Amino acid sequence: MIRRKHRFLSLVLTVLMMLGIASVAMTATVGAASGDTVYCDNAANWSSVYCYMWKSGSGDNAAWPGVQMTKGSNGLWSYSVTGDWDMIIFNNNSGTQTGDMSYQGNGSCYNNATNSWSTVDVPTTPTTPTTPTTPTTPPTPITPSGSNTIFCQNAANWSKVNVYMWNGSGEQKNADWPGQTMTNTGDGVWMLEYTGEYANVIFNDGSSQTGDLSHPGTGYCYNNSTGQWTMYDTSKLHIKTFTSDVASPQYTGVDVTLTLTAGGGEGELSYKFVAGNTVISDYSADNSVVWTPSTAGTYTLTAYVKDEAGETLTKTMSYTVKDIAAEVKPVIKTVSVTPGNSDKGEIKKGTQATIGISAGGGNTGTKLLFYKVEITDPSGKTVNVPYYTTGNTYKFTPATLGKYTIEVFVQGSDNSTVSRTYEYNCVNELSEGGKLAADGTTSGTVQQGSTITITAKASGGVAPYKYQFSINGQIVQAYSSDDTYAFQVKAGETYQVEISIMDSTGSVAKKTIVPTASDPSDPATLKGDADCNGVVNIKDATTIQKHIAEILTMSAQGEANAEVDGSGSITIKDATMIQKRIAGMDVNW
Repeated sequence: MIRRKHRFLSLVLTVLMMLGIASVAMTATVGAASGDTVYCDNAANWSSVYCYMWKSGSGDNAAWPGVQMTKGSNGLWSYSVTGDWDMIIFNNNSGTQTGDMSYQGNGSCYNNATNSWSTVDVPTTPTTPTTPTTPTTPPTPITPSGSNTIFCQNAANWSKVNVYMWNGSGEQKNADWPGQTMTNTGDGVWMLEYTGEYANVIFNDGSSQTGDLSHPGTGYCYNNSTGQWTMYDTSKLHIKTFTSDVASPQYTGVDVTLTLTAGGGEGELSYKFVAGNTVISDYSADNSVVWTPSTAGTYTLTAYVKDEAGETLTKTMSYTVKDIAAEVKPVIKTVSVTPGNSDKGEIKKGTQATIGISAGGGNTGTKLLFYKVEITDPSGKTVNVPYYTTGNTYKFTPATLGKYTIEVFVQGSDNSTVSRTYEYNCVNELSEGGKLAADGTTSGTVQQGSTITITAKASGGVAPYKYQFSINGQIVQAYSSDDTYAFQVKAGETYQVEISIMDSTGSVAKKTIVPTASDPSDPATLKGDADCNGVVNIKDATTIQKHIAEILTMSAQGEANAEVDGSGSITIKDATMIQKRIAGMDVNW
């Protein structure tokens, strides 16, 4: 009996030992391997999640609190394991943590609210490299080959979307972390055109980011809320870029070229550009326009694109313009070389060329500006004797075929200096700049009593150009180098303005613009008409000043008319803008 008990006890012990051995074997198989991904479902809403892993006798993955995990758009935080560990602790680096836990294997996910483990589907091939908020090993740039496009549906409403792409073990990348900033196409989809091919991608806004994603290829769109990839329909109207050729801030009188690049849509696309409340260029096939601000301020520039089906998208940018007359340092506005082909950067051998410099600023001391031109021929020899003078033109005759470098300097009376460098190719005959074309823009509101300024724009042909303006068939400004004409709108009248442009070969191109006066029978909606009497004059500025001083109260329509600076409230700036408008100044309302 006693023997049987011993035999039974021995059998029990033997079974327990075998189970223990099996258990040890099973634990060993769950040990982490480099490239595994472990997740934490941050249901407890920790501000950040850290992962501390270790193995007895083999060290740890990092000093306490471990490695900060990467927040994904699906609410899961992830960490790509960098060593062979079998124990794990999740914590928030602020005193809250789990106990010591056994690592559950690749794709395991711990819920820090329910203290339970689950499994997350992970790619068959582990994603590399380990990419925390700032990649630990910066990859080297990839050699571009080909052109591709990637999209992100910004359903998570990030303020911006960056995309970081790489190949291999961190050996090739599209840019340093956080990658390249994508462009909002105007319909909630952000886009980046890039060169090369990449296997991995992370979308981020500089703080929030996705996990390491496998890149499915060019033309795909990732939804940063649902975590799903779909092929993007590039036939849909979308905006690629809205740019200016000179960065903000700039100065009054400086030409700023605005360009809107769009794609997709049905049929031909047309473009419109607006500065504040003033239309720079109404809908046309030209996706680029030259804007020359005459009044200082911060403008909201808006570009529109419309397809033949009527679908319209817009893109805006903020642009600051400073008063060039108040600027202490000199400012170069434009530099021209005539005769020449500025589009192709050409000057003609043996033909005297005139360099013309337009500048401003220098509001200090004597307020004089001084000009210097230094010209280098194709051999690198300086062909003139450069010195400062008050003259803003310089003549020279190129004698050698090849590239000439023209450096222009403008200096103020306090010796502050700015310069620009231009390159022109000296040729036997100037190339045709394409077919001569005429266009024009308007500034100022088309309302009774307002001043409309027409600015002519030439393209193609061979510079220099001359401009002529006619109104209703009557020439009001004969051919000259002046590319603008201003006139005052009269009540009840309509106007047909014809712009004629002649290039240096005698070719002529024409463009007709039809501004229309507002209806004088509805004076209540006349902008600037604070006293609602049907005209805009000094009484309106006085009405605003009395309203501000609480001497009188304007009507609701009067307040609507008086708010001309776009601030949303009636201030002394509105009265000042009306006074400037009466004086014939373009105040951009």
